Amino acid sequence: MHYRVLLILFMIFVFMTGTLCAQDTRYRVEVLVLTHLKHSEEALETQDLPDYSFATDFLTPPEETAEEEAPATDAGILPENEAEAEAEPEPDPNALVHLEEMSDVMREAWRRLRLSAPFRPQQYLSWEQGDQEPFPALRIHDLEIVMSKDPHARERLELIRADLLESESERQARVFADAAGMSQLQNSELAPEPEEPAVPAVTLYYRLDGTVVLRRSRFLHLDLDMQMREGIWEPETLVLVSQDPPIYERAGPTAFKVHELRQSRQVKTERMEYFDGPVLSALAYITAIKAASEDTSQ
Repeated sequence: MHYRVLLILFMIFVFMTGTLCAQDTRYRVEVLVLTHLKHSEEALETQDLPDYSFATDFLTPPEETAEEEAPATDAGILPENEAEAEAEPEPDPNALVHLEEMSDVMREAWRRLRLSAPFRPQQYLSWEQGDQEPFPALRIHDLEIVMSKDPHARERLELIRADLLESESERQARVFADAAGMSQLQNSELAPEPEEPAVPAVTLYYRLDGTVVLRRSRFLHLDLDMQMREGIWEPETLVLVSQDPPIYERAGPTAFKVHELRQSRQVKTERMEYFDGPVLSALAYITAIKAASEDTSQ
């Protein structure tokens, strides 16, 4: 009986030690999505596509914005004490960081897939995360949009028109307030553009779209939920999108052909993991990064 108690206490100690060590671990995750060029899989036909916009998206190109000048600081103002000057915010052990450079392992895998006959690499995503909840969902997609939805299109258009009219009236008021009017006309190009109205963003659906999640319980698991979509078009028709002046555009697809890859399984670090599907597949490579310990030798 005494032996069993000691064994149970030892197992609890080992489990708690492992949990504490896990809190100091971060993971670099690399996912490479590929397609099979030679397949006979029938696509699923559907009219509804899942929306993956809830996931963190590192692959959408950022909007081009003018660089803001850093506010001027007073060189004569000193911090109240040295502790305040040297204090730095502690890094978040569960911070999510986008990584753009491929590891040597993935670079070689991409090269081999490019040279192979039956496969073609489609997209690559890499990031670093912690091992504590909540585990982030990352969106992985290409840049080919197959459908967009904007339920607030009319509201967005009305707000843009109102902002343009207000900006134009303010500009004219500034111009005519000047006797000559030349200074304002010369600087009119420097006037700020009207801001985009605060309405929900347009929902975009990409040809290749989906999410990937690395989560940890007792073991590491990787969840993949991805689709490859192709629009089904009726005979070409034009729909009226604006009445003043009349503007027409091509109607969107009426349905979609979809190939899916939905898998969730245990994965290990420092090992190439292959998620196989008849059309969509994925390679995943995960690296454990131990938190750097302080150097006490000095």
